[in-house]
Order: sequence, then structure tokens, then C-alpha cells
Amino acid sequence: MPRASERIIDVLIEAGVDHVFGIPGGSTIPVWDALYGRDKIKAVLVRHEQAAACMADAYGRLTGRPSVLMGQGAFIASNGAFGILESYLYGSPMVIITDTSDSGMSQHGNYQSGTGEYGSFDIINIMRGMTKFTTYAVTPEEVVHGVQLAIKHSITGRPGPACVIMRSTAATGEVNTTRNPHIHPTAGYLKTPQSVPLSDDIKKVSQAILSAQRPAILAGSGVHASKAYDELKELAELLGMPVATSYRGKSAFPEVHPLGLGMIGTFGQRVANETIAAADLLLIAGCRLSPSDTKNENPSLIDPAKQKIFQIDIDPRNAGWAFPVEAALVGDLKLVLQQLIASIKRISGGELTETRARISAVVKAKQAANAFSAPEMSSPLSPVLPQRIVAEIDKAVDETGILTLDAGDNRLWMAHFYRSKAAGSVLCPGGVAGMGWGPPAALAVKLIYPDRPVLSISGDGGFAMVNHVLSTAVQYKLPVVFLVMNNSCLGMVRDGQRGKTIASEFVPTDFAAIARAYGCNGVRIDKPEELAPALKKAFKAPVATLIDVNTSQNEPYFKIAN
Repeated sequence: MPRASERIIDVLIEAGVDHVFGIPGGSTIPVWDALYGRDKIKAVLVRHEQAAACMADAYGRLTGRPSVLMGQGAFIASNGAFGILESYLYGSPMVIITDTSDSGMSQHGNYQSGTGEYGSFDIINIMRGMTKFTTYAVTPEEVVHGVQLAIKHSITGRPGPACVIMRSTAATGEVNTTRNPHIHPTAGYLKTPQSVPLSDDIKKVSQAILSAQRPAILAGSGVHASKAYDELKELAELLGMPVATSYRGKSAFPEVHPLGLGMIGTFGQRVANETIAAADLLLIAGCRLSPSDTKNENPSLIDPAKQKIFQIDIDPRNAGWAFPVEAALVGDLKLVLQQLIASIKRISGGELTETRARISAVVKAKQAANAFSAPEMSSPLSPVLPQRIVAEIDKAVDETGILTLDAGDNRLWMAHFYRSKAAGSVLCPGGVAGMGWGPPAALAVKLIYPDRPVLSISGDGGFAMVNHVLSTAVQYKLPVVFLVMNNSCLGMVRDGQRGKTIASEFVPTDFAAIARAYGCNGVRIDKPEELAPALKKAFKAPVATLIDVNTSQNEPYFKIAN
């Protein structure tokens, strides 16, 4: 009879899972061993479980399919929690395979044991607190079936992480085909139909949009999850509807497009906020309207008493959650937008007469607001101003580039000033949104798109937490470019202290030298005009490159608040 460890890999292959990230340990070692010789799944060893979890999160966002985060229970539940929480709060698919490390002695307080017995920690409730689904498998059959169910839960409805926790004997035991639960082919568990709204609801929303004088779209991370980029663009261009995005929705709509307004919110574009505020109808496309996006639900930005709000979401609980809506269209965003486009075309007979005038008005509004621009973006000063860094990145990155952002004020400068050139080209931490997400996420991006330029932008605080990603980049031949805005401080914290500086400054660190020690290219930038050429050269390099930019401490992030 086959062992559970072997059948787990069979299930993953049946489901199309092709990457496993983590560190072997505990009762997951037999599962790692079972990967040997299985060329349909790539096993990626990292230096820390946090990096593995962030890579799995980014992989799920880009592909819409789960990869596996796998390792020993105590360290997946602690170190890996960073990326698991991000996946849970952002909404990306991930399957976690871990264990209780009980060694068959859980009742006697075995070290590292997570069964929840006296003398053990409770990994089951820890994982249930940050996943969509967690199952505790005590037999080999439950382990295999649990993996099937975890994959199902991870991708059904709003995506998220799902976890299988194994007892040690379950992971190493043989699967008995005569015992329950019986193991059936995996495909049958994954045939979940995609939901769509009723045709009457589609018609109602279509008529309302056509009747509106100043309709606008607010796009969120649901566009990324559904890969509804083409549909969003077609709808916007059909009606001349301007498109703003939430922070998590950045690059859901290219910001170089005439109808692209950029990000809304406290640190968004002024023209985006003003356009959304002036709209008489808002179509909310895959955005949960969190307080961080709506300036703490400020009625000067969104006001249901003055605006008609229609919301599309795959989860019925999200529609009408933050603000009351005229109607909710519950379903897969890509399919719902296809329905809306077809309905609007049927009712209107094609392009509206006012479409071109609306597009022209948006272009003029962006020009008048000097969108995505500031005098500091051409500053010659050294240390380099963060605004100038963004301007140089904009010069060096074309529509093929993919960027990963990180936590801190570096993220705010990028989210505000950087103009995404292609849909889905910017990934940002938006769940727990902590430091150290962007660099490992960039490794996963490069695994998926080896021929596209991949750039990670982080601060020195975040990159120092995960500089071991350089080792992984070398090991797997991933020529990612890591740009570090190095101002030797926690910028957001220090700015917020308003001169009363404490516990927010670091000793100067030469990250370029660290990169060279790992076997990567390391470049130090002191003058702003050096940056764009260095980036273009790095994108062509056969190995990973770290660009350490000497960054000014004297530009507070709240300068861009509005």
C-alpha cells in the first residue's frame, strides 16, 4: 500500500500544483523526500519560513493557483505566519502542509509538540485563526483527503490559505484503501462552478450606468484575483469611465492609460480622489472599501447619500459591507464584467456619444492636477530624494517589468508617484503589509516569469530582515533586481516622531557589499543620475543585483497626504 507522503505528492500533481516552498523538518521530511524524482513539482528551499510563505503568497496572486508552503509546525506557525496572514487578509490561494511534531508522545509534553495537550502549544487553533480552512489529520487517509480539501478551499470563492496539520504517524503511515475516508480522484473536488448574478440585476446596473452623468470605477485587488484586466479596460473605454484603484488594486488598470487616475485614499492622487468624490455613480469592482482606501470612510470621498454605489464581489459579505449599495453583483469579477459589457452594448447599441468627451475630460483633469509628478522628482540632491528615485525607476522600467513593493514610506512614495505601465505589473503587501514581504515575493515572480524584468523596491529596514533572499536568488539562478532605499532608519516611524527620535535609526549598512558576499552584483548609488542606467544594466545581468541607493532622510512621507 502507498504511503501517505507519496499520495500527497500524487494529489498535488493531480491538482496542477507545481511549486513547494519551505524547509524540511519534523514529520514533513517524508513528504519532502517523496518529491525526489517528481519533475512536475519544483521544490524550493529557502533560508527562512517567512520567505517561503511570502513566495507562496506572491505565486498564488500571480497564477490564481495555490503553491505549497511546507515545513515543521512550530516554525510554519511562527516564522511562516507573516506570509500566511498576508495571504489570508489579501486573499490569495495557498496550501500549507505542516505537522504537530509529536513523535508519538504528545501526552507527555514532547519538545516542539503542537498538539495542544498539556506541555504542548496549540498549532491547530493558531492555524485556524489565520486560514480559511484547517484540518487536523490523525490517519494517513485523513492526510491525503485533507490535502484535497485544502486545495479546494484555497481556490473556492474568495481565495485564501488552507492548512493540513499532520500527526507524525499519519504522515509516515500507509494509506489503507478499505478505510474511510476513501481517496477519490482529486479533480472531482475542484469542479466548483463560478457564480454569476441574475440577468435582471445585470440589466438594472447597466441601465443605471448608462443613465449616470459622471460614472466612475473604483478597482481593487479582486481585479488581480480574477485576472479581469481586459474586461475592466473594455468597460472603461466603452463608456469613457475613469478608473481609480485602491492601494491593493494598484496596476489593476494601467496608470499610463488616458482613463487611469491612480490610487485613491490619504496617499493617493488628488485627481483620483476628486474624480471619485464628484462621481454620481460608483462601480466598485473587487474592492472591499477598507478605511485605508476611503480616508477612514470620509464622506468627502465616498458618500452613499449623494452617490449611487454598485458593488461587484465574489463574496456576498463584502458587497455592502463598508457602505450601503444600490445593488450588489455577487460573482467572479471577470464573468460579471463580461455580462455588464454585453448588456450595455445591447441596450446602447455600441459606443456612447459622450465617451470621447469623457476621455478628453479625464486627460485634462490629470494634466491640470499635475498627476504623478512633483518638483522633487527632478532634484539633483544627494543623498537622493525618494521622489527622484521613483522618477528614475519610471524611466528604467517598461511595460514588461514587474515590481514588488514592501512596507514603509518607500511603499508610499512608489504607490503615489509610480505609474504602472501594464495591468498586473505591481504587487504590494496589503494584508498585514509588513516589512520584508517584497524581496522574497520578487523571487516567486521571477520563477513564474523568468524572461521579464523583476524589481523589488524596499527600505533598508525591510531588506535587512530578509537579506538571505540573495542566497536563494543565487541558488535558483533568479536574476531579480533588488533596490534598497537606504536612509539608515525606519522612515515612517522617524517621520512620525516629529523630531523626538527614538528607536528608529540604524547604523549605516553597506547592502551592496552584503550582496557581493552572497555572490550577487552589488551597486552603490550616490547620485540620482546614476540610478536609471544601473537599473537597465541590472535587468540584463545573469545574476541577481542589489542596488543600494543612498536615500535622503529629509523627505517626510506625509508631504503626499491629501
